[in-house]
Amino acid sequence: MSSLPTPTARRLTKPSWKDTRLLIGILLVLLSVVLGALAFRAADDRVGVWAASGSLTPGETISEGDLKRVDVQLGEGAATYVRSTQALPEGAVVDRALRPGELLPRSAVVSPLDLEVQRVPVRVDPVSLTNLTKGSRVTVLAPQPPEPTQDGRRSDAPPTYEVFARRVTVHSLPRTSGGVMGSGAGSAAILVVPKDLVAELVSLDDDDRPIKLVIEAGSPEKQD
Repeated sequence: MSSLPTPTARRLTKPSWKDTRLLIGILLVLLSVVLGALAFRAADDRVGVWAASGSLTPGETISEGDLKRVDVQLGEGAATYVRSTQALPEGAVVDRALRPGELLPRSAVVSPLDLEVQRVPVRVDPVSLTNLTKGSRVTVLAPQPPEPTQDGRRSDAPPTYEVFARRVTVHSLPRTSGGVMGSGAGSAAILVVPKDLVAELVSLDDDDRPIKLVIEAGSPEKQD
């Protein structure tokens, strides 16, 4: 009986750069990486626009130092905001209050001549200033004229108050001194009011009967 032939063992060889299968695998990996990068770039249509870096009040002059660049994905809506690649008009102001981080609309950037509001310093009851900050929106309460007494003297009774204006923006507050806001019967705060109310608001300035401010719901407040 003849013996069966013994199979010859084959040595394993290292893959060569000339191996077609290896080259095809490398090409497929590279192709998937390139296609993935192109797909990601096509889906990322973010654009750089300006946003307020701090609180801005109506009538405040703006420059790039008051803004920060943010990349946003707004689609067609991006056209309504100021691009970070665009220079701001010299001397431009904002016509509305902007909170920190809020995007800068094109329509908010105007010439000072187009403003319909004005800053007015007025004496305010210091108690009204406790939770206010720059950019707070308030209702202004005006003291009513005191009722004369029978002998014609001015009454010492506490004044009554009525609403003078709503949605008024606080531009700045008195500096603190020793942890106490302002001093005296009234502390001067600067408010941004419509121009047609300026004269009447100034006429209310009274050391003995300062106006009061009431913060409105959803308005920025002082952070402890």
